[in-house]
Formats: sequence, structure tokens, C-alpha cells
Amino acid sequence: MRRSFPFYLCFVLCYLQFASPMQAETVAEKPGVSVDLLEPGSSPRREVRFTPQVGDKQTAVMTVKMDQSINVNGNKMPSQSVPAQKMVMLVEVTEVATNGDISFDYTYTDVDVVDDPNNPSPLAETIRTMLKPMIGATGRGIVSNCGVMQKGEFDIPEGLAPSIKQMLEGMQDSMDKLSSPVPTEAIGMGAKWQVVQKLEVNGMKLTQTSTHEIESIDDNGFQMKIGVSQKADPQEIKNAMLPAGTSMQLDSLTSSGEGSSKILESSLFPISSKVAIETIANMSIVVADQTQKMQTEMKMEMQVNPVSE
Repeated sequence: MRRSFPFYLCFVLCYLQFASPMQAETVAEKPGVSVDLLEPGSSPRREVRFTPQVGDKQTAVMTVKMDQSINVNGNKMPSQSVPAQKMVMLVEVTEVATNGDISFDYTYTDVDVVDDPNNPSPLAETIRTMLKPMIGATGRGIVSNCGVMQKGEFDIPEGLAPSIKQMLEGMQDSMDKLSSPVPTEAIGMGAKWQVVQKLEVNGMKLTQTSTHEIESIDDNGFQMKIGVSQKADPQEIKNAMLPAGTSMQLDSLTSSGEGSSKILESSLFPISSKVAIETIANMSIVVADQTQKMQTEMKMEMQVNPVSE
């Protein structure tokens, strides 16, 4: 096996793990999401509901940074920097149903690599080429007034290479990364709740559990801190980005992290948020009947900030 091959597979896994999934070109029902109130918080309490109006627009930039180390068959591989990736999304509310469900359209207006000019990454142009087809991509979705994604649809251009198409399919659940489910019950200062989501990330099934605690609240919104963990059972990973004749088995995956988010209830998604996650993934890779054991440790930081008009 060539020295560069394990790093390539690790790069694939980064997109499997963090670029997130959904069915393309069809409206997909979202997997089950449970929101359980742990502590209601102090009085006064009130029901939190998202109330954007038809025609409201929100533009946000999502920046993702990753660092990783790779161990193959007990041997640590040379580390390579992965440049940050930036995605700018324009979201517009198109309908508000009588039950409070909010329909919206979204467009990726810009997608690029944020490279360090003083220490350029050799991966920058490769990643930029992979992300470029996303510019101008559109989709639509429905979210409840409690912030739970209900359905999603993503328009993928025809004629793309299978690897690029699957990568774009993976980007669709970036909407899930922006949504912030809240309890149906009345909550106040110090309220805590837990959100459990069953996700399927480009063929890899995992469970994500997040805990939320209100740090400040007023009549318009609140600030909260977030703890998040992910876990996946052993399973085969099938992905078009893998080289021909290669199979990948996920032996284990665990993630943990924390962050914060600022919520304005008149907006569809958070005004700003930041989360840092550390992931350890153990995999078995079979190439030409030879099995390689690979462990990848990743640190990811994701920020969402508003874009000034």
C-alpha cells in the first residue's frame, strides 16, 4: 500500500463523518428526533417557538476547520493540514403552515477553501475543486416551529462524477447542523434538554446526542451552551469516493464536544453558533485481499455567523 493511500481514505472519512447526508433530488422524511426536557429552569417560564415570517431571509456563513492524525497498523503517518472550508447559505421562508411548520428555500451562494497564505496546504486545490459544484446549488425544507427538521430536498446538477455527486448529497444535512430543536414545554433560565438523532451519513449510521442549557433568556430569544456526542456501531461503509476494489469497515466511532449558540426566535436558524468536536474512528480497510487497520483522530471546529447585508 502506498504511503499516501491511508491519508486519502482518512480524507474520505472526514467527508463521511462531517459533511452529513440526505437523499438527493427527492423529498426525504427526516429520521426520528427525540427532544426530552431534563430541567424546566427557573420562573418565569414560557414556550419557545420559532416565528419567522414569509419572505424573511437569513444569510449565514459556516466555517469548518479540521485537524487529524492517522495511525495505520500501529504506525503513525505524517500529519497533513486540512484547510478550513467556508459555505455561505441564503435561506428564505416561503410558507408558514397553520400548525407552525415553516417551509424554506436555500441556496449555497459561495463555497471555498480558507487557506493560510503563509502555510498553504497541498490539499487546498483538491478540496476547492470538490466543493466548487456546490456553488449555486439549491434546496428546500420544512422545519417545525420547535426547530425539528421534517423534510428536505436538494437539487443536484446532472452529469456529475459519482464521487462528487455523493459528496454533494452529503452536504444536504448542513441544514440539520443549523437547526436547534427545543422542547414543547415551557422553559426558563437554566433549562436543560436532550436531543437524540438517528443519522445516516453517506451510508454510515450513527446516533447523535446533544444536551442544551439556557445561559440567558429574554422575550426575543436565548443563549445556550451545548454538549454533543456521537457513536456508531460496527458496519460496512459504502461510498463512491473509495477506490475500485477497496472495502472499508467501521469498527468503532466515538465523538464528543461542546459549544454555544445564540437563538433569535424570529429567525429560522441560530444567529450564531460555535462547536468543537473530537472524534476517534477505527476502521479496517481491505485492498487486494489485504487488511489494514487504521485509526483516525480528528478535531473539528464549526462556526456559524451572520453575513451582513
